[in-house]
Amino acid sequence: MPKYTPAPWMLKFNADNQTAAIEPSKELLAQGRGRIAHIYSKDPLDEGYANQRLIAAAPDLLEALIGMVGEDECNRPDGRPLLDCDKAYAAIKKAIG
Repeated sequence: MPKYTPAPWMLKFNADNQTAAIEPSKELLAQGRGRIAHIYSKDPLDEGYANQRLIAAAPDLLEALIGMVGEDECNRPDGRPLLDCDKAYAAIKKAIG
């Protein structure tokens, strides 16, 4: 699996309240890991703020998705699909290559 900065990722707003940094945990920052992303957004109701929260949640979402499909949650005992595993596998592949 390709390496990415481990969770948790924190969303920290700068003093201008329009720019946010996505940062790793304090422990990883202390080890010299840098910020993950900077996102600029003019309006708290626009897509930028939603994107900031989504990006900060990305490693947690990926871990949860891998856990769901890794536990053979794709089918019910009677064979009917429980999850849309094709979409789940495609999303995992997009995230980790």
